[in-house]
Amino acid sequence: MTLQDLLATIPYGVWHDVRVDADDGDEVTLRVPFRPELANYAGTFHAGALYTLAETVAGVVADRAVPGERAYVLLRSAQINYTRRPEGDVIAAARKTETDAAAALKDFETSGRADIAVDVTMKDSLGESVFAGRFDYALRPRKAGWK
Repeated sequence: MTLQDLLATIPYGVWHDVRVDADDGDEVTLRVPFRPELANYAGTFHAGALYTLAETVAGVVADRAVPGERAYVLLRSAQINYTRRPEGDVIAAARKTETDAAAALKDFETSGRADIAVDVTMKDSLGESVFAGRFDYALRPRKAGWK
C-alpha cells in the first residue's frame, strides 16, 4: 500500500485533500491545496487546517519508527508556532533521525512501549516558512484484532 493509499483511508485527511508530495522513507512531505472551505475569516488557511497537515505528516514519520504495523501512534503533546499567514498551497515536511528512530525501536522491542518526537516545518506556495512544530508521540503495542 502506498502512502497516498494509506492517507485515503483517513476520512478527515481525505476531506482536507492531503496529498503526498515526496516520500523517501526517512523524510515525508505532504501538501494541502488551498480552497475556500479551509479558510479562516481573513481568507487564508485556517490554523486548524495547518495543524491537521502538520500532525498528519509527523504521525506518518512516527509510525515508521516501529515497522510492521505493530504499534499505535498516539499524540501526547505538541509545541507549535504559526510564523506567518500562508499564501496558496501549504507543504509540510517531517523527517525521522536515525538516532531517534533507533532508540524508539529499541525501547519498543525491549518494553513494548516507546516515545518519539518529530519536528515539522511548513512552507507556503511562495516558499515562505509558515509553521514550525514538534509532535511528541507514544508508541504502544497493537492488540490482537484492533486496526
